[in-house]
Amino acid sequence: MATYLHFAPAIALAVAIGPRTVGWRLTLAGAVFAVLPDADFALVTLGIDRYSGPYGHRGFTHSLGFALALGAFGALWAGPGRGRRLGAAAFLALCTLSHPVLDGLLDRGICNAWLWPFEEARICLDWRPVPMLGVPLFGMERLRRELIWIGIPLVVSSLTAVWLRWGWRRLRTAVPTIPARAKGRTCTSN
Repeated sequence: MATYLHFAPAIALAVAIGPRTVGWRLTLAGAVFAVLPDADFALVTLGIDRYSGPYGHRGFTHSLGFALALGAFGALWAGPGRGRRLGAAAFLALCTLSHPVLDGLLDRGICNAWLWPFEEARICLDWRPVPMLGVPLFGMERLRRELIWIGIPLVVSSLTAVWLRWGWRRLRTAVPTIPARAKGRTCTSN
């Protein structure tokens, strides 16, 4: 589990979309929703379901169904307007879904129940590049690896999106220039 940076994809996504579009309240909600899947540790601590079942760690809270349900719940909070609610639902669902994606990229740990409630099987990603084997759950080494493997790519991708958005805005608002020789001349008809 990414210990320190589970909130970061929400901020990166808000920056990529545009702070004016998303707003600070929705960004904050997205950061909370991105961390929320680890609330399943309460069930593990209570002994309800350790790790293997659907209610254990990386079970139903790490699924697409959970992300969509939280997104739909969050859309009710978004305010008036269908487009605004759909946008908030999509944003919050993506923020929630970022959690199992980050967990799935770690080279250690159990797999996620991605397809719950339709399938309880745990599915691992084929590509697990983030090296966490032998790294303690908390500490500077873990923070360093998360910054390298999660933080830097998120900063680069969100700044790239900002740059593309800026370029697109400039293209759309470009004023056509008048050729120099056409200035001051009037058209005459024969």
